Amino acid sequence: MGGAELSVRHYARQFGPKRPLFAYSLRKATHQIFEGLPIQTAEGENGNWQCYLKYFQYCRANRNDLFHLHNAGPVIALVTVLAGVKNPIYHIHGTIYWHNAKQKIYLKFVWFLLTFFRLTYVGVSKHSTDIFKRDAIKRDPLIIYNGLEIEPFQNKLHKRTSVKKIGYAGRLFKGKNVDLVIRLFEEVAADYPEMELHIAGDGVLRPDLEKQAQQGPYADRIKFLGFINDMPGFYADMDAFVFLSAYESFGNVLAEALLTGCPVLTSDIPVFKEIYGEESDFLLGDYRNYEQITQNFKAALANYPRLADQAYALSDEMRERFSIEKHLCQIEQLYENH
Repeated sequence: MGGAELSVRHYARQFGPKRPLFAYSLRKATHQIFEGLPIQTAEGENGNWQCYLKYFQYCRANRNDLFHLHNAGPVIALVTVLAGVKNPIYHIHGTIYWHNAKQKIYLKFVWFLLTFFRLTYVGVSKHSTDIFKRDAIKRDPLIIYNGLEIEPFQNKLHKRTSVKKIGYAGRLFKGKNVDLVIRLFEEVAADYPEMELHIAGDGVLRPDLEKQAQQGPYADRIKFLGFINDMPGFYADMDAFVFLSAYESFGNVLAEALLTGCPVLTSDIPVFKEIYGEESDFLLGDYRNYEQITQNFKAALANYPRLADQAYALSDEMRERFSIEKHLCQIEQLYENH
C-alpha cells in the first residue's frame, strides 16, 4: 500500500465511530485493505467505460455525501461533478499529469472543464501544488502533509556509528531508479567489504533488478526482501537509506527513515528539499548525472559520522511536522468545513 491507501485506513479508524464511511474502488479491488475497519466498501469494473458508468451511477445515488477523491485523475473528477456531487475534495498525490502529447491535449481540456465546477484541491506538499498549478489548474490548493504513525519509528530511534547496511524501500517501478542504487553500491563495495544492500519492496522491475545484481561482482551482498511488514524494524536495521527517485509528490519513506535516525541519501528533487528544510548534506544531486551522484555518495560515506549526527538531530523535526495526529486533525477540519 502506498501513502494514499494507508491514509484512508487511518481515516477509517479515526472517523468510523463518528460517521458512516464508505470506500469506492473504481476498479475491481486487488487487495482488501479495509478488513476489520468500520467502513463499507463497493467496487466498479475493470473495463474503462463500465468503470466510469458504474462510478457515475454510484455518485448519482450518493451525491449529497462528502466525496474525498484519492488517486483519481481529472476524468474521474469530471465524472464526479457531472453526476451532481456537491463540492468534492480532490487530493493531489502525484506530479505526473500525462505521459505523451496525445494525453496532454485531452487531459488539459478536461482540467479546463473542471474550472467551471466547485472542487476543493489538497496537495501533499508545496512541490505537488506547484506542479498542479503549472500543469493542471491555476488554483492554490490546501497543503496537508501525509501523516505518519510516529511512535513505531521513534521507538527504533538510535544514533548510527558505522555503515554496514544500506537500504532501499519502495515500489520497484520505473522512475524509482533502483538500478542506480545497485550501481552506487557496486561503486563502493570493494572499499567497504562488510557492506550489504537490502532492497525492500516489489514491482514489475524486480526480475530485471535481480538479474542486474546477479551479473555484478557483489551479488551475494545484495538482498531482495520483497514486501516488508515491519518497516520500523527495517529502517532501524539500516545504517543508511538511498532513494534516487525521479519524481515524488511527498516521500513518506524519507521521513520514516529519519524518524529512526537513519541517514538518508537522495536525488535532489524539490519535495525532498522541502522535507529536509535547511539540511542539504543528504542530497546527492540530479539522478541523471551519474558521475555527480557517485562523487557525492562517496563523499557522504567518507563523512558518515557527521551524516549520522544530522539524521539523528532531524528526528524531532520529522515528528513535529508529519505526525498522523496532525494530519487527521487537518482532514477533520476540512470535512467539517464541507
